[in-house]
Amino acid sequence: MVTTSPWPDLPRARRGFLFSFDALGATVLVGLAVYFGTNTFARVRFDRERIQVWAADGQVQVSGLYHYQNAAPLPASFSLGLPFPVDAAHPAPSLFSIAETSADGSTSKPVAHRTYHGDIVFRLWFASHEEKWIRVDYVQHVAARSGRYILLTTNQWHRPLDFGEYILHLGKGSELDASNYPLTAVALTRRSYSFFKTDFVPNQDWEFSWRPPMAPIVASRGTP
Repeated sequence: MVTTSPWPDLPRARRGFLFSFDALGATVLVGLAVYFGTNTFARVRFDRERIQVWAADGQVQVSGLYHYQNAAPLPASFSLGLPFPVDAAHPAPSLFSIAETSADGSTSKPVAHRTYHGDIVFRLWFASHEEKWIRVDYVQHVAARSGRYILLTTNQWHRPLDFGEYILHLGKGSELDASNYPLTAVALTRRSYSFFKTDFVPNQDWEFSWRPPMAPIVASRGTP
């Protein structure tokens, strides 16, 4: 088979330059794809979170605010997963949403997500040294008076959280039963509890449970 050169009239040196330029362009494109398409070179940090949980019989609702910062002078993208605490008594959430929000929560815009090998994933884009607040909300129907918030995934960032605040609100007619992190009652209410951590490296997820109010004990009078 006879083939013709795509540049039949160009000198050999010129053709070599064009081949080199094409190779350079391909290398640049591959480099950009690796830089922006993977987390390998990104210097994104996760350093703060504020979590509120509303718990009542049959349902746990979570609203989380998460702070991320691009520590690099170059733009960056970063892919994140959204894990849920799922077991026989705690099925996958029926509703969830992801949004980019302002620090005070006054403005927000949805963040697109997709399913990858059964996991919920989404990608954030950062300008140089940009900071972002991301809000995640989900509703989980439960078959037990208990819940769990995943904290151990924080260790995948290989640095402690600067601070984390965690608040549990119990529904009317429920009382706190147990929490593996010590809780303090929030002022002015007996059904809201919280704990606060700085320089936080979790060694366990947050697990909590609640119970119906205990019936008052009425002393009986013996038969005279």
